Amino acid sequence: MKICLISNLFPPYNRGGAEQVVLNTLYGLKDRGHEVFIITARPWGGTGQGNETERIYRFFPLNLFFYGHDYKYPRLVRFFWHVFDTFNLQSFFLVRRILRREKPDLVHTHNLKGLGYLIPLAIRSLKLRQVHTLHDVQLVNPSGIIIKGAERRPGLAGLFLAAYSEICRKLFGSPEVVISPSKFLLSFYEERGFFPGSQKVVIPNPVIESAPVNQNLQPAPYRAVGSGAGSEIYNPQSFTFLYLGQIEEHKGVLFLIAIFKNLSAQLGDAKLYIVGAGSKLPEAQRMARGFNQIIFRGKVERASLPEIFSQADLTIVPSLCYENSPTVIFESFSYGVPVLASDIEGVAEVIKDGVHGFTFLTGEARDLAAKLLFCLDNIDKIRGMRGAARASVEGLGLEPYLTKLLELYTASA
Repeated sequence: MKICLISNLFPPYNRGGAEQVVLNTLYGLKDRGHEVFIITARPWGGTGQGNETERIYRFFPLNLFFYGHDYKYPRLVRFFWHVFDTFNLQSFFLVRRILRREKPDLVHTHNLKGLGYLIPLAIRSLKLRQVHTLHDVQLVNPSGIIIKGAERRPGLAGLFLAAYSEICRKLFGSPEVVISPSKFLLSFYEERGFFPGSQKVVIPNPVIESAPVNQNLQPAPYRAVGSGAGSEIYNPQSFTFLYLGQIEEHKGVLFLIAIFKNLSAQLGDAKLYIVGAGSKLPEAQRMARGFNQIIFRGKVERASLPEIFSQADLTIVPSLCYENSPTVIFESFSYGVPVLASDIEGVAEVIKDGVHGFTFLTGEARDLAAKLLFCLDNIDKIRGMRGAARASVEGLGLEPYLTKLLELYTASA
């Protein structure tokens, strides 16, 4: 088959798990002999429009800024950016021209925020088959962030969100197939009347399997940054918590740092490693200043994940916002590291309490503190979950994922 993948972000302009899913799908489909090309966005002045080797079409969608830089701009500027993005005629005509020239058998869309929401209309205008994968709540809230407990917005903000959701529902219509990585996200859209005529299926995102990590092997030491902790060497006798992800307030990392500091007298020699980057990194480092048990690693490449997870006893996912199916949970499981996560929808459905992890009440400081102390009082129990963690992702590799995708591709013909 000739397949077009469309994603708002794609390496090197990536920042989350959705782009990794697209990248893995691209190479997986090519390995199976299919002809695949990508349409994606780039910053103004970024790398070229087309790439004949990788078959990547990159362009800057005319707007106030590049989507990957949205965190740099104030709320009012972002408001007008979202309006232009929703009705981006340049993207409509450019994507339509590419598709008309390439004549794919099928178009598989992912996140379109930042590329333009008229793209589904461009696909339908050419009578091409479309499969769409959901990754977040961006079709209901343009930020993609809904804080648990603050779902309803009063006044003008609420009216704007209601109008925005209705416009997105009409623009996206009903692709032949809609894929959701979690039951929660699919129900979230069904309850709001999205995709009424689509075949809707739940397929977890693929877990890229890696060689098992020897948890008894002491990795090479590395230098910590940002906390003043100096050169840190992993100590298998102590307990290490890991936060891996974006350093943003809605991800709960500032909430986690505050609780970890408050427990300092009860933590012994336990440490918290924070790996990632984001707009709140300077604030996070200020909060942790002088507290050497919190160590910042910064953003790392995927090649460093075996080292990162080999130094972790427990991964913490303290999200305050609704999540789909966080990639970090499945990555942690694949390396045999249990997970402690907020019981937010989309997360709780993949964690079996007491088997390969635990959940705590979202945003509840007292409950998270109690779970952290429980882990330190039951280190052997936590480390005994490693086998169950790895077993939980068996069958969720790239090959089974691609097989299900291709079944849907051909069934929608």
